[in-house]
Amino acid sequence: MLTAWLRAAGSVLPQGRPLPGETWARRHRAILWVLGLHAAGLYAFALVRGHSPADALVVVFPLAVAVALGAYRGLSRRWRASITTLGLMGSSAVMVGLADGQTEAHFHFFVMLFVIVLYQEWVTFLLATVFVLAEHAIVGVFAPHDVYAHTAATEEPIKWAAIHALFIGGAAIAAIANWRLTETAQDRGQAAADELAHAATHDALTGLVNRIGFDRLLLDAIGASASAPQTLCLVNLDRFRLISEAGRHTQGDEMLRRVAELIEDLAGDDAVVARVRGDRFAVLLPVTAEECVAVAERVRAGVANLAFQVEGQAVALTASIGVVPVSPLAVGPEELIVAAEAACYTAKERGRDRVELYRADNEALAKHQQEMDWAGRLVTALRDDRFELFYQPIARVPGARVPDGDHQFGELLLRMRTEDGKVVPPGLFLPAAERYDLLPAVDRWVVAHAFQVLAAHYHGHGAAGPDGKIGDHWAINLSGPSIGDAEFTDYVQAQLAMSGIPAELICFEITESVAINDLKKAAEFIAELRNLGFRFALDDFGTGLSSFTYLKHLPVDFLKIDGAFIKNLERDELDRVMTRTINDLGHQMGLSTVAEFVEDAATIARLQEIGVDYAQGYGIAMPGPLSDWLRTHPAGSGADLRLATA
Repeated sequence: MLTAWLRAAGSVLPQGRPLPGETWARRHRAILWVLGLHAAGLYAFALVRGHSPADALVVVFPLAVAVALGAYRGLSRRWRASITTLGLMGSSAVMVGLADGQTEAHFHFFVMLFVIVLYQEWVTFLLATVFVLAEHAIVGVFAPHDVYAHTAATEEPIKWAAIHALFIGGAAIAAIANWRLTETAQDRGQAAADELAHAATHDALTGLVNRIGFDRLLLDAIGASASAPQTLCLVNLDRFRLISEAGRHTQGDEMLRRVAELIEDLAGDDAVVARVRGDRFAVLLPVTAEECVAVAERVRAGVANLAFQVEGQAVALTASIGVVPVSPLAVGPEELIVAAEAACYTAKERGRDRVELYRADNEALAKHQQEMDWAGRLVTALRDDRFELFYQPIARVPGARVPDGDHQFGELLLRMRTEDGKVVPPGLFLPAAERYDLLPAVDRWVVAHAFQVLAAHYHGHGAAGPDGKIGDHWAINLSGPSIGDAEFTDYVQAQLAMSGIPAELICFEITESVAINDLKKAAEFIAELRNLGFRFALDDFGTGLSSFTYLKHLPVDFLKIDGAFIKNLERDELDRVMTRTINDLGHQMGLSTVAEFVEDAATIARLQEIGVDYAQGYGIAMPGPLSDWLRTHPAGSGADLRLATA
């Protein structure tokens, strides 16, 4: 029963946990100031009460000693707090004595008791309580005239000592209740802080450590690797995005949770498992690289054996895993993560569902690291606005059946500028943009700047010809990730509204391979923007095995014949047959046709013979800065790039 009572009391009473060092020091300084001010104030009060300076000094001397010892850092926290407590309670006793036991002076004990609670320590609190009780139970009984100012108390000191004990007990209970409430508030604040700290370093979906938390652990591992082996492996789920997009969002989340649990189970108790990004998990193990490869193989096999259902269909999930030894010479976590990603890249290049150990001399790794370097440059260029629009005209082929209103047609191309102003062709940075999901950002940059430039170009002139029709076409390439993206569609509409240009000016180009990757989504995307007035061209048409089958499902305006058929048009009969077939099909469907990679007059002659409408290539015009073209071809000039009959 006693144990139960003690347990119940323990749940109600304050815990008396030590305060953090800085908090305790701050409070102790404040309490010392209170004690010091009391010493000075009581010295003055003693003089007012008629004591000589020497007597007054004797009265407050113990308080001054308490201040000095309380401030002495050579003593422990507990000793300094205890001495300061005795000094404060002693100041109450001095106050009562100098006031000749006036009742109001006794209230000083209650106030000091609450001051002492700031320490949140049982030792100081009990010391203060015992001091007050001793003052009244011992001094009050044996020398009542020094404690009480009224006759009733001096005649019955035991009774009044008991009365004061009751009041002190009440004050103590109130102080304890306040103390307990303070601790509860502190506990809640600490719990909230801990929760925020946990959220900052852990993944909400899987409960694993996130990239921020993992980087800290990886930094520790770099230091520890000097004396014991440490190895990092990166688990990258193959084609997870495609699998996830095929089902509901919640199904993708459930797959990630199950993979996280599997990795934790297979990696062992000594492993640190983290979700570092999207479908990528990292594992840090205190083992050699060879031992880590064995663990990685178990994880790979485990992932392959997981059974998933997406929209009622069984799907197989695999993982490409990169392993890299942790070196004490590593500059930081980023260097190791990059190396592990490079090894993952090699695993994917070699067929996926495999484990690769990092090797610095691997060509695939070098390619991946080069792409990562370009991705970094691309992000910087987007931030610093170091892109430029180039323009390549598209000319009418002599005898083409295109409407007379069509007088300016060309394709807007993207170039990057280095920090020193050099032009970087897209072939160097677009592969990195594709791999690192930067293409949507690039598309948005092109759309925003193209609309802005064209708005300025047509300002004051209008884009319509004499017949009121829009004859100019400015082609803009769109990447796969932007096709069917509702946010991108909204972005295009917002930019259209901001610029005020007619939608008919813009012809969006999408490649055949992108379109047939998700035919339904592409068709819906094209239809939605065509309803706003935009035009569309199907680029690189003809190379796919099912090109003609897909074409009837895509509501486009222009058909751009793949350059593979045009390059050898003069010399290859099969290429001429394919070009004629594509051109005739396009015309039957009411589409205008464009031949790409036109580089000489002989090819132009063949295109005229076949009946192709437009030609584009170095034989027509080299790409150049859009600003230069607009300066030499002002709006309303009727500039039209026509080809002479060969």
